[in-house]
Amino acid sequence: MIWLTNKKKLSFFLSSEFFTDALRTTISIFLPVWLLFSLGKPDIAVAVGIGTLLTSLTDSSGTYSDKKLGSLVSIGLFFFVTLVTSFCWQHPWLLGIMLFVFCFSFAMLTTFGNRFSMIGTTAIALCIFISGMRPLNGFEFSAYILTGGVCYYMISLLQSWLWPFRSLYQAVTECIKATSTYMQARTAFYNRNIPLEECYYNIIPLHTLVNEKHENVRDLLLRDKLAMRSDNKKGQLLLRIATQVIDLYEHITTVHFDYQHFRDALGMSGAPEVISRLIEIMALDIDQAGNAFYLNKSVTPNHHSQEVAYLHSRLQYIIEKENVNNQALLRHLKHNIEDVSERITRLKALMAGQEEIELVENEALSYPDFLTYRPRTFSQFKMHLNFRSPVFRFSLRLAVACTFAYILTCAFPLGGYSYWIMLTVIVIMKPAYSITRQRNKQRLIGTLTGVAVGLLLIAFINSTAVLLTISLFLLLGFFTFSRTKYALSVMFITPMVMICLHIYSEGKTAFIFERIYDTLIGCAIALVASYIFPVWEKHNLSRYLNNVLDANYAYLDALYQKLSGETVSYNTYKLLRKNVYTRLADFSAAFQRLLLEPKRMDIAVDHLQRFQALNHQLYGAVASLNLNSGSLNGNSLHRIMTAQALNSLRKCMECLNDEEASKVQIKEEQVNGLNGETSANDTALNSQFNSIVSTVAQLQTLCQTLLGS
Repeated sequence: MIWLTNKKKLSFFLSSEFFTDALRTTISIFLPVWLLFSLGKPDIAVAVGIGTLLTSLTDSSGTYSDKKLGSLVSIGLFFFVTLVTSFCWQHPWLLGIMLFVFCFSFAMLTTFGNRFSMIGTTAIALCIFISGMRPLNGFEFSAYILTGGVCYYMISLLQSWLWPFRSLYQAVTECIKATSTYMQARTAFYNRNIPLEECYYNIIPLHTLVNEKHENVRDLLLRDKLAMRSDNKKGQLLLRIATQVIDLYEHITTVHFDYQHFRDALGMSGAPEVISRLIEIMALDIDQAGNAFYLNKSVTPNHHSQEVAYLHSRLQYIIEKENVNNQALLRHLKHNIEDVSERITRLKALMAGQEEIELVENEALSYPDFLTYRPRTFSQFKMHLNFRSPVFRFSLRLAVACTFAYILTCAFPLGGYSYWIMLTVIVIMKPAYSITRQRNKQRLIGTLTGVAVGLLLIAFINSTAVLLTISLFLLLGFFTFSRTKYALSVMFITPMVMICLHIYSEGKTAFIFERIYDTLIGCAIALVASYIFPVWEKHNLSRYLNNVLDANYAYLDALYQKLSGETVSYNTYKLLRKNVYTRLADFSAAFQRLLLEPKRMDIAVDHLQRFQALNHQLYGAVASLNLNSGSLNGNSLHRIMTAQALNSLRKCMECLNDEEASKVQIKEEQVNGLNGETSANDTALNSQFNSIVSTVAQLQTLCQTLLGS
């Protein structure tokens, strides 16, 4: 069965947007270059090839309007940069000034999002390439670059027009597969040999990944006017599937939450192994359904149906053997698993076109509310033109580093390809220190590995035709992984460049060593420059902590409102849920960046990890009750316990000097009534509310500790 699994993975990879786009880009570069070389126009071929290659780097996933806007901006900007640089390279001092201005200005495009950030970075790279190539006729060279860019985007936009939902299908499938991965990871909570702290440490980054996929789907889907049209069947199908997948994720997180109590009470009963296997089978089922949906194939029947039936009967046997309290716990857990399984079945039927599912429970959603996208305006750009802005600091840092690298190449004889130093600097440096450091490591690994591969290819293959063919496959590999795995993309592009230069220089190898030391120098400059005008995550830590507490407070308050008989609209509830997802993911990402910073020793890492785990546990417990709020019947004990938890959360916010805490109203409930109503009928529900109160109490103690550290 392993070969069959690998075959499915290969099929998905070869049909993925990353590979098909890479194949299209490689062909778009190769055909005009090959044609121009055949016509005896090598200089034109190189210029058009560079224009096509660099323009392709700005073309990321997005709606048709995104791509159209990106094409107009990048083509126009690249023509301008080429024209200016072509007339400045003869004056080193003027080129240095221009390089500083370009680096700062184009890096500021980051304020408009990732697409424009990539356009800015590529425009700087184009400027550096031209300064190294030194064209004699600026107008002609600019026209060739323009031609390459126009040709590329004509093909890209045509493809987007013919297949408007390619990016969306990819995004939805990635969302499904990320959900499967997250679900698979949750099985570790039922393994007594794995500490719970380790389980949370492993699963929290996966929550960040899933949230990233959710945001990507929302961004592509909700801004696509064609997909959102009620008469567009494909768009509406994708909308319904995306909604079901996001809702499914919420139900997965609520399968269980108080794992310590579960391990203590049922660790030796055999239930953990049964539940773990059931979750694992459901995760595999989701993954296979996602693959089939993307490949437009029928969803294969569940091959584990007999095993699932046995596991359910086994779980029922265990339930009947346990005491009353454990029976209530296991029945509740069994119900949650069956609910998730039913949702997966409905999702598969929807993907197969066998079932029509209402989007929500007879209540419409206001979709624009769920978008984090903001229109690009000059005021947005102007807002970042101050030293407090991280983007402004990064732009200034990049300009200083790149200008220093340029001065270094002018002052010392570093070889004919010394502009590689500046290229290394601009592709490595990122706004966050941690990402710059990570890129530095990936660049070194990719370059050194690529050099080794290139040396082997040059040493053992003498045929120019074979080497050129290999270089095409290496270029294909570079484009395939350039968006997802930077080290691997560098490992592909390095031997490709080596082969081309080896053929161009008629067998010389001195440039290989130049490639190595240029990369080392560039990495060193980028790493040192990351300490210039730094933006340390440590200084933003309290904001992230407060944001998480605010989000969980609002989410818990929605439950309190339901218990008090108030109505919380479906739209509001989903927005609160999204806010919790996003705030938890933002904190997790910031925490991971913090761990790579040089001042991490000043931070109580263990306390922050505990803070993450407790907030995830709190969210899971509240989500479970919110989903079943219709059966709570306004129990006064539950309302009092919820009020107590809310007041404790407010104190947590006050501990961290959260400005929002002053806006929160204290819940005036008779908390002393807790002891008088402990005989509630539903033991499982009491356990859930007790878990919330306990978790918030631990959070309050932890916040006081964090305040003192």
